[in-house]
Amino acid sequence: MSNTMRDIVIAGAGTGSLTPEVADALSSADVVFADGRLAPLIPPGKRVLDIMSWRKIEDESGCIVVLVSGDPGVFSLLPVIKSHFPRDNITVLPGISSLQALCARAGETWHNAAILSGHGRPLNPGIFLNTCESNRITILFCDNKISPSWACEKLTDIPGVDVVIGSCLGGNDERVYMGSPQDFAGREFPGLSIILVRNNSPYSPASFIRDKEFLREPGIVMTNEAVRAVIMSRLELEADSVFWDIGAGSGSISVTAGSLFPSADIHAVDFNPTATSLTSRNASRFHVHNITVHNSRALEVIAGLPEPSCVFIGGTGGELSGILGHVSAMKRRVRVVIACVTLETLAEAFVILREWEDFEAVQISASASKQLAPSLTMMKAANPVTILSANHTV
Repeated sequence: MSNTMRDIVIAGAGTGSLTPEVADALSSADVVFADGRLAPLIPPGKRVLDIMSWRKIEDESGCIVVLVSGDPGVFSLLPVIKSHFPRDNITVLPGISSLQALCARAGETWHNAAILSGHGRPLNPGIFLNTCESNRITILFCDNKISPSWACEKLTDIPGVDVVIGSCLGGNDERVYMGSPQDFAGREFPGLSIILVRNNSPYSPASFIRDKEFLREPGIVMTNEAVRAVIMSRLELEADSVFWDIGAGSGSISVTAGSLFPSADIHAVDFNPTATSLTSRNASRFHVHNITVHNSRALEVIAGLPEPSCVFIGGTGGELSGILGHVSAMKRRVRVVIACVTLETLAEAFVILREWEDFEAVQISASASKQLAPSLTMMKAANPVTILSANHTV
């Protein structure tokens, strides 16, 4: 990187009407980096480079303006440019974004809104639905793929929400639509669209789900809530984790993870169709949408899943060594937690994981009160569970 000090202005073009400050910056610019569709906003005679070539700022001097659509504070190049040119003088000039314009059209404030973008970037449908379920206002920037129609098709399963859709806001072709998701599922919208989802009865997930709240099925094992709490602490999940739950059973681990981390990408795997059906029902019961359920043996499906940052193994159907071998071949750090009920599983898992980094073992013996008679209570013990945890590192 050059040691030359530059003046870089990150300016918001808004929805097409420039603020006086942005107009003055463009008039004074020696070079402007901008998307082609913003060219009509730039004074004639200016040297203009495509915004996707922003790294060429390195070769420029004088006053450099990077003209971004909307506002620099919302899904723009601002953080990227700041990280690449930390020693330069960077000035930020706001614009009136389509987010602000749509909220004005809808008569809504946006200071507490959840803001997502599917504009030129992937968006997990489950994470979108979790966000809409738990916030009164969710705003989604769209494109031709993650469109208002895409959003409305997903939202039809959530009762009581309505939407406001804005297309080409600020232009001659501006359109604003209001109604239910069912009104707009399947319709076509321009790529420059944004949708506001209004949920007047947002769902507040529990901080921890008790055993008695889960749906149960005879013969399908569920991890005891005391053990589940320890497992969750050992998993060290984060907001953007990719999490595999192998041998998901009733889905208590997956559902707890999804409730606590609504932006995580969770994959619940079990070869028992009754178990996977139960996991899906429990996910629906607790409004958790970021779980993908796989009715399959683990080794038949995990090669096609996104590589995990965390793996929990509660049951393997005899495939433990194969699963751990698959994880150990990955070129990334993976946190692995295994709940061992039988001595055979414990012995097999211990031999493998003790060679990994940060290996730990803890045994949980939980007992709960049971009423024997009106004046008599005893403590009833559950089977002890040994929890092994370790990190696969590259």
